[in-house]
Amino acid sequence: MNRQEVANAILYPADKALELALRVVRKRNAFDRTSNATYGLLRAAMRKQFELLNELEVIGADHVPTSGGLVLASNHQSWLDVQVLGASSPRRVHFMAKAEFKEWPVLRHLIDLSQSVFVRRGGDDQALEAIAEALGEGKVVAVYPEGTIPGEEDIPRVAVDPRTGLLKGKTGAIRLALKARVPIVPVGVSGTGRAFPPEIYPRLEILRMPGNTPVRIRFGEPWDLSQYYGKDLSHEKLRELTDELMMRISKLVDHRSNYAPIEVPIPPPPRYRDVGVLLLHGFTSSTDTVDGLIPYLQREGIPYERPVLRGHGTRYQDLRGVTARDWYIDAQRALLALWPRVDRIVVVGLSMGGLVALELAMRQPEKIAGVVTVAAALKFKDPLTKLTPLLAKAVRYWPSPESFNDPELAKTCTNYRMFPTDAFTSLFHYSHTIAERLPEVHVPIRILQSKKDQIIAPESANIIYERVSSPLREIVWFDRSGHEMMQDMEAEAVFGEVMGFVNQFREKARMRATA
Repeated sequence: MNRQEVANAILYPADKALELALRVVRKRNAFDRTSNATYGLLRAAMRKQFELLNELEVIGADHVPTSGGLVLASNHQSWLDVQVLGASSPRRVHFMAKAEFKEWPVLRHLIDLSQSVFVRRGGDDQALEAIAEALGEGKVVAVYPEGTIPGEEDIPRVAVDPRTGLLKGKTGAIRLALKARVPIVPVGVSGTGRAFPPEIYPRLEILRMPGNTPVRIRFGEPWDLSQYYGKDLSHEKLRELTDELMMRISKLVDHRSNYAPIEVPIPPPPRYRDVGVLLLHGFTSSTDTVDGLIPYLQREGIPYERPVLRGHGTRYQDLRGVTARDWYIDAQRALLALWPRVDRIVVVGLSMGGLVALELAMRQPEKIAGVVTVAAALKFKDPLTKLTPLLAKAVRYWPSPESFNDPELAKTCTNYRMFPTDAFTSLFHYSHTIAERLPEVHVPIRILQSKKDQIIAPESANIIYERVSSPLREIVWFDRSGHEMMQDMEAEAVFGEVMGFVNQFREKARMRATA
């Protein structure tokens, strides 16, 4: 049972209680009264909650017309956005909800009680007719033109339009406003993405309560589209108007308060004439764990260095007494050996090598174009690793854990079958040091992590993503591989992500792509 299924099971009793209560309300023909009363109570309670917890600031509420149908078109960063908008609007708001929510316990009844409309993705003419009718009756309807929260599902945050910092808008908001002949008020919500990002819910990757980040909502001036009423607009014109709407929304948002702060417009990655790659293996690893990338680099003519870090490449006893400082020194020497041949270097680090890559980015940013971490060893999955400093005093060596999910591929593993506990103690302390210093990383970063990693807690990727100061950052998740991501079931996809990241810094790669 996954985390979402557990959450659904916990909510099941409340869901059934709400279902029964609403059935009784409908039988007594009291649904509208109950809906209005509930909305008023919840609005007041949420307003007070956001003011106390998030110092809610509402700007431009006087831009909302006091009567008549109206479309509120807002950006979307968090599951808090609906509550913030409902609590801040001077008029009652009706929402559009994904049809999938009909299956979600408790939420489905709250959507029903709010008199919102379920809409199927990919077009739902019947729902749009109902919404247009509500607008014609003088109601306020909130629309999120992005269609989803960046980073919530299969759409990463880097998919946003560089001009707006928002996902490319869908034309539904414009079409609704034209059909119902009502104005649009653009709305910018800031801070919710940091207070309650999708990593907390619905993805359940970070287990913590919503934070107290300040939240601000800004209502823009109404946009009158009456010049287009009754006209048969082309798809191109609808697209143009939607792009204008997204620009108006973006100007109301403080993008620096996102979960991952950005500056808008988002600058493209810098390009260099010659880019090299420094390839760093992990703890107990042979270089076999990263060598699969070398043919890709050779085909592209990309210079590289792949050092054997201290204590590796021989026998596991040779790791005894080796420390994280030794691994960093070896990696730095390789970086300096590569530097005379290139303009900038992309550091690719697996597991322990990912930590070293991050430290190099802290100490040598002028030489580094970007960093790729692959299952970076920031936080270990086994809680007993915390006992390692004590264990090392009594036990000299410990068996290496399984690192493949494909048993056939595991047969090719050449990693050490044992490791010295004192060396792992150094790695354990190193992971904490790097975690504390993550804000010192300012270079672009791509974080690769498998959700099926047996050794590293997947939360490590989220910690890196949230704490670094990199203006360009991205997590790429994998669903099947074990810890040895560059050898296991999705190795080819991992190499593709690494090469895609490297090539975005190369002038020659850009020339080939546009030729």
